[in-house]
Amino acid sequence: MSYMLLRDRITNNLRKRARTSASLRGNGLVERLVRDLQCDRTDVLRVFRELRTEGILVCDDWLRDEPLSKVTVHLPEESNPTADIWRDVLEHAAKVKDEYAALEPLAEVMEGFHSSEMSRLLNGLISLKQDQECLHNTPRFEVSARYLLGSSKLLDTLPTASLRQFGIDVSRFPTFPGYVMVAGPPDPRVVVLVENPHAFERAIDVLGTDRAAWVCTYGYGLSLKYSQHGEQLAAILESRMPPRTLVRKGSPPGWDILLRHDRVCFWGDLDLEGLAIFERLRKYNQNIMLSGLYQPMVDYLREGGGHPYCKAVGKVGQVPNSYGDDIQPLAVLCREQAVDQEFVSESQISKWWDAELKI
Repeated sequence: MSYMLLRDRITNNLRKRARTSASLRGNGLVERLVRDLQCDRTDVLRVFRELRTEGILVCDDWLRDEPLSKVTVHLPEESNPTADIWRDVLEHAAKVKDEYAALEPLAEVMEGFHSSEMSRLLNGLISLKQDQECLHNTPRFEVSARYLLGSSKLLDTLPTASLRQFGIDVSRFPTFPGYVMVAGPPDPRVVVLVENPHAFERAIDVLGTDRAAWVCTYGYGLSLKYSQHGEQLAAILESRMPPRTLVRKGSPPGWDILLRHDRVCFWGDLDLEGLAIFERLRKYNQNIMLSGLYQPMVDYLREGGGHPYCKAVGKVGQVPNSYGDDIQPLAVLCREQAVDQEFVSESQISKWWDAELKI
């Protein structure tokens, strides 16, 4: 590898690290770059020497060419032609300065768009902002296709926070037609809302659990991602529109009757996102409780088990949310390590299906 190529790789790595933190931990930084870039330590030190001389790396404590304390990285952001074109489109369309500044972050999903397509997208967003009141509860795919370049998926791709700041409330538009699977008797002892279909299927096959009503979403056909089932369950309740129901087993009562049951519990992954889904459900029905099926998962984390929030387990980007005081201990418990609901064994399902979690 040429020296200039290595320098570019090191500076790009440092730039990415600096985006998530105001300063970097100097101790061990050289070793981390050697490991990540599979390069020689002496070459990294040589690059560091140059970057220090140029004022790009600033640190109070050095040992020869190695930083020992906090490091500040002074690197310009890489030029982004797509972002530049999008910014020009926004500025050209604005009648007053910064009228569309809230939409600048949309540039991150604009790669591949020509400036004319960006202009049409902006016009569509402006029209959607004006029309959203009369579109309440119109399926999101339909709204997206009608207003945003004929694409049914584009509205879901654009950053929600930026759209909200611009004045578009995406939550007005449900993400389904919603589909739910239901299993159970006509007069269930408890209704259990299940985050993931795999856990739902396992639970309804366990001996004795046919005295409960089990409810789970099953997506748009078979296309829903694993991590989205719980979110769709919450969205169905929030929309207050009855979903399409598939009776998987038994003769359970109708959707409205299920939700009015005296005992409604939620069982999902014991992670930050799972607890956030529970909080969304509880806004719709304050009587929803956490199922006792969480107990084996709680015990597992307390014993030191669980997995980190990382790409390998599909949990990058989960962050603490605003949780009620009653479930705050669970949020603390799963802050660093999580456990999926599929961890719960059949014997544990048989033991805990009819209980509420005691925190």
